[in-house]
Amino acid sequence: MLQNGPAGYRRRKIRAAIHEIAPTATLVRVYPERRSVTYIFESDFHRMLIDRRNEEKVARIVRRGFGKTVDWRLAHDFHVPTGTLFLTPEPRQVGYIPEDDRSFGLSPARRVAEDGGERS
Repeated sequence: MLQNGPAGYRRRKIRAAIHEIAPTATLVRVYPERRSVTYIFESDFHRMLIDRRNEEKVARIVRRGFGKTVDWRLAHDFHVPTGTLFLTPEPRQVGYIPEDDRSFGLSPARRVAEDGGERS
């Protein structure tokens, strides 16, 4: 069973660590480090307002959880409930503003990795 495997454990560990900092987080948008920005969204599509230090902690948790299997020079969205990492839509694409289509931009075509780093 997947949930008993090491990847399932990593996913639960990432989710638990994020929820320790931001209990209602649903989506974490991690931008490249040079932009020094992270957005955390709740299930109602609104951005959580937490201090910068905690945003950085959450970004580190996501980056560490997926490691070098992901090109972190691009922005990525981590969907907390499923443990799935997606490539962030470009500003002109549907899904960049999470509430524009109520999908958070979680298109299967943008899926990069699941369960803490497994390529899909």
